[in-house]
Amino acid sequence: MSNSENEVIENKKISMKEAFKLIKPSKSAIKVGINGKNKRTFRDWLWDYPNNVVEFFKKTSPLSFIFIFTVLGLGIFSFFRSNIFADLVTSEKTQIFVEGNVGAISSFNPLYITQNVVDSDIQALVFEKFIEISKDGQPKEKIAKDWVVSGDGKTYDFTINLDHKWQDGVPLTIDDVIFTFEIAKELYTEYGDDTIGASLGDVTVNKISEDKLRFTLPESNATFFEAVSVYIVPKHILERIPVTDIAFNSFTRYPLGSGPYEVYRSEPNVVYLKASEYYWVNPKIETFIYRLYSDYDALESAFRNGVLDAMGGTDSGSMSFVNEYSGYLIKEIPLDSRVRMIFFNTRKEKFENKDLRIALNHITNKELLLEQTNLSASISNGPIAKSSWAYSEKNVVTYGYDPVKAQEIFKNAGYTRNENSGYYETEDKKVLSFTLSYYDNNLNNRIANSLKDIWKDEGVVLNLEPLSYTQLTQEIVATRDFELLMYEVETTVDPDQYNLWHSLKSSYPDLNLSGYSYERVDILLEDARRSTKIETRKSSYALFQKYLTQDSPVIFLFNPNYTYVYKEGIQISDIGNINYPYQRFEDVAYWSK
Repeated sequence: MSNSENEVIENKKISMKEAFKLIKPSKSAIKVGINGKNKRTFRDWLWDYPNNVVEFFKKTSPLSFIFIFTVLGLGIFSFFRSNIFADLVTSEKTQIFVEGNVGAISSFNPLYITQNVVDSDIQALVFEKFIEISKDGQPKEKIAKDWVVSGDGKTYDFTINLDHKWQDGVPLTIDDVIFTFEIAKELYTEYGDDTIGASLGDVTVNKISEDKLRFTLPESNATFFEAVSVYIVPKHILERIPVTDIAFNSFTRYPLGSGPYEVYRSEPNVVYLKASEYYWVNPKIETFIYRLYSDYDALESAFRNGVLDAMGGTDSGSMSFVNEYSGYLIKEIPLDSRVRMIFFNTRKEKFENKDLRIALNHITNKELLLEQTNLSASISNGPIAKSSWAYSEKNVVTYGYDPVKAQEIFKNAGYTRNENSGYYETEDKKVLSFTLSYYDNNLNNRIANSLKDIWKDEGVVLNLEPLSYTQLTQEIVATRDFELLMYEVETTVDPDQYNLWHSLKSSYPDLNLSGYSYERVDILLEDARRSTKIETRKSSYALFQKYLTQDSPVIFLFNPNYTYVYKEGIQISDIGNINYPYQRFEDVAYWSK
């Protein structure tokens, strides 16, 4: 830059643009190189990068322009496909509710039996049940508004409400109801699928009129109302699908129901639902976003970042972080219908005798187990919940924590405690040990490790076998190849326990996992479900509880609580009197923010 140019700059204020023009090298300088050499450097190129970029695009046209527009197009497409965009769009609405849960999607098709909490939640938002069962076990109207039971308990006539519509505007009819039960029966009997038709094998369904249908049973069954407390599916959608494809059709992810919310977008980690314009009442919350997390750490992160309006789960220990915050309400809901148990495989020689089973019950400190795992739950000692009308406290044989009694039983069985190792051994120094199989997740690992430590302190070795869901189902539950199995079962509100303890139900897919067999128990279970008289059933279940707990085919651990957390100011219905977590959505149409 010349002296005259320096003088201009010193005596006059100039813009940045003018300054760059003054200091910009000449084309000849750029061609030679600012450093005076013939070879240009990257620094030289940067001095004239705008012209260089233009020149580059001219030389590579039209490929350069195609590249630019492709990148821009992909970026825009990715944004519109992202969860961020979906949330931005829905956030324009006044009523959006975001709930977080730990779990994964399996299938939203309600024809198939599921214990998947995620599936059950979405089904409750999308579909309506034929009838509902109240906390005290009584039938409540839903799609069916009235019913009459014959004197012999073999005929049930139902009248349905014709004001319900599917989410595509098509009226829900008696044909949809009949189709639901018939296709579920066919899937179970003809294809062996685990469907809601499993309880309807010999039941016939007939149409009486446009709003009435009749179920005819081969014999009276006190649990029949439970059997028909199922979601109704649309005939005009599913009848077009081959029966063998129903389990794998898009309906499993994009179901169409008659409930308050309709799925409009479904991804592995989030389900977007919108209020149905055809529901019999207008839901106040317009958009329901159901977010899924792989574990409670991820759920906690979302909560701390303010992403969620509510969250729920049965692992209260992993949700204790909510206590650090104000502005949230916490509901603890007892789940009497769910019980965590350790099943003894009575098919194995070592568990054929009940004495060893009883001794292991006596060394299981359940209070300490709940304390160490930081769980909100109630201790269980028998097959029927204390809240049930069929519970008989005087008949339940309770095996409390009693290591002295356990030592006596172990000694009679040929095991003495080695003073050096602390473990029970046989005369040939074989240590008393067992293997516990269970589904591998954070909560189960905490429970299993706590149990392992408790038994270790009492002289028994417990080897842990955590398994994936597929391994547990195919290698353990299906084959019954295990020593000890930790499993949580979900029972009906009705005290019927036929599928859990009857000797005919010891093979897959039934749930007599321990292989328990006692003729007197079989007869009591049969009599109890056959009779419609409460007192008769009560008497049968009282004796059933006595004989089963005396034999101790399992260690009853606890009934979990369901923890539901939501922001103050959100108006939700009373959810304290429910049987299952998904029933919190029974009046979701009236929720508001």
